[in-house]
Amino acid sequence: MKWRYVVLQIFCLNEKVEQFDNAVQVFWRQWGTDRNFNFYHDCMLHSLKTEDDLPKFYMAMQNDSIIGTYALLRNDLISRQDIYPWLACLYVAEEFRGNNIGVELMQHAIRETRKMGHASLYLTSDLEGYYEKNGWVHLSNGFSIFGEETKIYAAKTLASPDLDECFIIRSVKECSNRRDEFIQYISEAWPAVKNLVIAQIDGSISTFTHLPLTFIMFKNERIIGFYQLIEQENLIRKDFSPWIAPLFIDKNERGKALGAVLLQHARKTAGQMGYEKVYLTTDHIQYYEKYGFREIGLSNFEWGRPSKIYEHDTLLRGDRDRCTKFHTTRLIHDYTDRREGSL
Repeated sequence: MKWRYVVLQIFCLNEKVEQFDNAVQVFWRQWGTDRNFNFYHDCMLHSLKTEDDLPKFYMAMQNDSIIGTYALLRNDLISRQDIYPWLACLYVAEEFRGNNIGVELMQHAIRETRKMGHASLYLTSDLEGYYEKNGWVHLSNGFSIFGEETKIYAAKTLASPDLDECFIIRSVKECSNRRDEFIQYISEAWPAVKNLVIAQIDGSISTFTHLPLTFIMFKNERIIGFYQLIEQENLIRKDFSPWIAPLFIDKNERGKALGAVLLQHARKTAGQMGYEKVYLTTDHIQYYEKYGFREIGLSNFEWGRPSKIYEHDTLLRGDRDRCTKFHTTRLIHDYTDRREGSL
């Protein structure tokens, strides 16, 4: 088939709700059977109702026609329940194949996954060579819901120009010997919050299981960011807890979605401590919204300045969270089971 020029736009279904019925038909006809239309309809309908990151359904469109699809899911009906999210339902209409639309959809999926704060994206397929040539790595094998063995592929979402870069998040308790270095870093990089941060550090060093907690992000053992999870923000309102306060990425490391990684880490940490929501206050516009945070009101700081309050659901152990205990070192670029090897 000869290459043809395609003017392509990719939309999440919740951006094109008017296409719902058409989208359900396309997904079901390509991937379903004559007995499971309701499965697709119900799943896609509830993807529009949830405020969580997953599941999400996407459409590649030319004019008003759906010419390709993919979905991001918590699980693709495969035995590996411990890893997520999954790229599923990747499809390009036959007459548009040969135009790299499939590759564009995969790249779009990786970008969307990165925005959600996930370090890797997974898929299952029996195709030979297609995903490998597009940067995916055969991670291991798993079993479908029908008992058949199938390949599992993974792709990193936090692409780095330096292959030797390693981003790690550690609690300050795990690296208490670097306390003074961390304080010096805060004093130089973000002096406006220095006193507030330092006030919480010693409490963080004494606990793994109670607030406050302080987590530091390292790049090749160099401090490049941090966040704290505290019981109360310095607001007049005291009816919410816990708070992400503050969160900081070194200015030289911005643009790599590392802030999203810290937010994801904070949601998991709070969830594993038993909280259902996590909160933050900010004057930034449309930054936290793209990572699923919802504005729920205003309050004043104790010194008088007003600020917006945001909330997000935590990632609860045994439900959406499939990671190790929150106090274990998190290898962002290499966090798969070491028995299976690095991505």
